[in-house]
Amino acid sequence: MKKNIIIFIIFLSFGSIRIQAQHRGDNLSMQGIFNPVNTGTRAMAMAGAFTSYSGDVNSLFYNPAGLADIDNLQISISADNYGQNWRENQDYRPNRIYWTMAFYLEGLYVPDPANNGVWDYIFAQDTNYTVREPEIGLEPYSEEAADWKKNFNDFGLSNIAAALPFKLLQNKFVISAAYRKSPIVDFDRNDTYLDPHIGFDEYGVVPRVETDTVTFSWSHFLRERKGDLHLVQGALAMDISPKLKIGFGLSSVTGESDDYQSLNRVGIFDIAKDNRFRFSYDTLNTVVRGSSDYTALYMTIGVLLKLERLSVGINVRAPYTMSRSWKTVTNKLDNTGFNAIDRSGKDKIEIPVSYSFGVNIRPVKTLMIAFDYQFTPYSKTKFNLSWIDDSQREWVDQQILRFGLEYSPYEFLSLLAGYHETPAIFVPDGAAIKDSGPKATGLTAGASLKFQKIGRIHLAYEYRKLKYYDSYYSNTNYVFENLSLFSLGYTFYL
Repeated sequence: MKKNIIIFIIFLSFGSIRIQAQHRGDNLSMQGIFNPVNTGTRAMAMAGAFTSYSGDVNSLFYNPAGLADIDNLQISISADNYGQNWRENQDYRPNRIYWTMAFYLEGLYVPDPANNGVWDYIFAQDTNYTVREPEIGLEPYSEEAADWKKNFNDFGLSNIAAALPFKLLQNKFVISAAYRKSPIVDFDRNDTYLDPHIGFDEYGVVPRVETDTVTFSWSHFLRERKGDLHLVQGALAMDISPKLKIGFGLSSVTGESDDYQSLNRVGIFDIAKDNRFRFSYDTLNTVVRGSSDYTALYMTIGVLLKLERLSVGINVRAPYTMSRSWKTVTNKLDNTGFNAIDRSGKDKIEIPVSYSFGVNIRPVKTLMIAFDYQFTPYSKTKFNLSWIDDSQREWVDQQILRFGLEYSPYEFLSLLAGYHETPAIFVPDGAAIKDSGPKATGLTAGASLKFQKIGRIHLAYEYRKLKYYDSYYSNTNYVFENLSLFSLGYTFYL
């Protein structure tokens, strides 16, 4: 038989595993950086619908013009308890072609090394060919159905902010500064990483001729990143008139993370005509360990129109560049031995302008209803990588919707709630809609309690979840992520 062996070679290049393979196995890049988390306990309790809010020091994160209504020195501090969970159910389906191969990839059949290189249909006739019964009737996104689960928890000071009003040339100004710390968290695992992926042709159709044998590898993929992102932000707001406010902000972002990625090959499949295939165990383990440092600087400008029962806010974040300086050690182990390579580089991505529009209405004195819309054309993002990465996917535009409520039955007590829809900036494999990512939905609730005459205690809780699936001819990967965030804050009025 003539063999046309198609093998995509795993090799070391600039500190990452550069391969052409399926999605949800992307190489180390900027993962974990662009995970929006609301800042400030009170704002979080309203799902971040804060673009048209005023009089709160944490307005500088949403619309600096909202600072203009602050009349006294205001200091806010908060701490967050952050928890995130990931799980995935990789469901392989037998079909008319190579139908028993699904047993291998689903884990229902564990190949015997004694059968390395033997055509499956030959030893499948043996009574020792035992296939485990699949579990049926499970909800595909449930914990019971998951092939793997991962969780992350963090607790600590999240932000501190201060604002001070002053007068200059008979005009009122408010100057503000803040520090925000948020976790950099990313995790991805794929126990059926196929190279090339024969169940999906977006990465290139595997050439097949009747007399050929096609070869592809099966590996376990893992990528993990942990670190912290630090935001230092300053703002200046002023009254243009009793009804019109304007504000300017400048933000500096720095961060660092520990990075890890591995690709451990289980074995090799050969597939041929007449529904024949064979499997052989084979070893090629590649592990990347390293660190990344992040920097960015951006500006914002906001406008707020405040009427008796209606406020309208607009905030524009200017385009900016996020840089990632990285260094790694790549270890490779196969049957021929072990070697290690040190690499370093600098990646840059140019983030486009972002627009936020907010409205809040007070139908009665004790009730406020807030609505926010934020649009960022991430499809215009430009990637300037220090090496060519075929796994890098284009981003899509993001439209975030936020709704918030504040009910104040008493002067000393406010009850808050909110809801938001935050689409991801990636498109799952096999998705019918190519210009929008899957939506994470979040519910929030909280309370604000006046404490004596000098401040307020704020409590907030958010639960956010994201569900989607990657679809291939051979399998469907059901992905579930959720975030639980509890925040405690205190605001001083001096």
